[in-house]
Amino acid sequence: MEINFESKEISVYREFLHTSRRTQESVECVVPDTDADIEKIAAVQSEVFLKSKDLSARGVIVSGELSANVLYIREGQTGLSGLSLRKPFSLEFEAEGLESESLAQITLLIQWTDVRALNPRKLSVVFDVEGELSAYRAERLRTETALPKDSPGLHALTEERSLLLPNAVCEKSLAVNEQFPFTDGKAVPAALLSEKAELVISDCQLIGSKVIVKGSAELSVCALSAERDEPCLYAFSAPFSQIVDVGIENMSCCTVRPEITGAYYDLVDTINGEKVLDMELHAVLQLVCSERQNLRLISDVYSNLMPAELLVQTRSLELASPLLRKRLSTEEKIGLMEECREILCVLVSPTRISADAGKLTGAVNLDILFKNGVGKLSAGRRTLTLEQPTEGAPLRILTARVTQMSARPDGENAECSLTMELGCLAGEKTELRNIEGVILDEDAPYIQESLPTLTLVRAGGESLWALARRYHSSVEKIRESNEDAENTTRMLLIPKCL
Repeated sequence: MEINFESKEISVYREFLHTSRRTQESVECVVPDTDADIEKIAAVQSEVFLKSKDLSARGVIVSGELSANVLYIREGQTGLSGLSLRKPFSLEFEAEGLESESLAQITLLIQWTDVRALNPRKLSVVFDVEGELSAYRAERLRTETALPKDSPGLHALTEERSLLLPNAVCEKSLAVNEQFPFTDGKAVPAALLSEKAELVISDCQLIGSKVIVKGSAELSVCALSAERDEPCLYAFSAPFSQIVDVGIENMSCCTVRPEITGAYYDLVDTINGEKVLDMELHAVLQLVCSERQNLRLISDVYSNLMPAELLVQTRSLELASPLLRKRLSTEEKIGLMEECREILCVLVSPTRISADAGKLTGAVNLDILFKNGVGKLSAGRRTLTLEQPTEGAPLRILTARVTQMSARPDGENAECSLTMELGCLAGEKTELRNIEGVILDEDAPYIQESLPTLTLVRAGGESLWALARRYHSSVEKIRESNEDAENTTRMLLIPKCL
């Protein structure tokens, strides 16, 4: 005889796939005929843009575009020029059982960028980009299981769990348009050399079924000074906010994965004759909202009347996590191989980001542009490595950005201080084991007359549940018959219970 237990269910989003892929892409560029030859590569800044996510029966194809701005010192150290390169790419993620209702979120990180001059008129850039994919689908999850009201001889062990589980997965497009005046006291630029933007999420407010996402577009621009034909670094910030209706209430937390899909910059003159930087930024905000769920599930069942075969459902779940911000800092003296009279600007690029073997590891490429001992323009690239041990569940890295950077000349060295912030999620998993029913063997009932009415045993460290199951009793009956039943070292009376 099969008995199915009573249960209640809710809808959650289960992360059924989490995987990563890497690819290397290369692109070459020729110096325009109107520009001077390359004497030395000075710096490279790269960005990655998400263009599309296409789900099919075979998996997920992510398309994107890589961008690099290469700065080089012109022949004879006569100044600085810049070249812009773009390269499309794609990442393919295989996924079994992908359905049309499945949802995918992607995090793209450039792990490193290398540039070299092939000859005085040609250079090559190699990108190493990594994509980390999470795929979700809506599933029904049992939150409460109980024996039927009329179930003689059956006893159940109930386990209670409190889990943070995703209950809404969605995304929202974002556009930031802004004009930035040059009012920080630096020289007005004559031409842009490189630009790099990043979206920083500062707050997620949960109000009913809506999420209010607040943050800023942080922009770093290297441009040529109109006065001295030297590079100068500018930083701008544009706040934004978005309201996303996810259709679910009672949310506990929300994490946001921002991915830039396109960025456009230009130096323009206003009607007042002032020069401003015009920025148009497009992005997608990928949201995972979660709710604290209290589960009451049956983890074990036995019958005092006959053998019982358990109908078990086991499910592996990836638990949700609020965003964790980890800061890694270092102070180092960097050798520049020649006298450094003045540091003009330092371009920074996070690289080689990982969370493995109980530690967070990240590196930052520093492209230092400076005046040497004879007043000529020079440059050097150095890499600083940062590490921090971690405890607990493995971490997933969503974002990496440099939040503080300073450098000052010291002879043939540059004394640098740097802080990098990593946005992480705790990748904790759990196994849920739930008894959904039993099949009773009515053809082989226990002979009740052969079972003792009362048994005296020493607990020996066994739980009351284990004793009740072995001697055809119940936890309630054992407690009724013993004043100190929880003492696992004493003798206990175990009464038979039908």
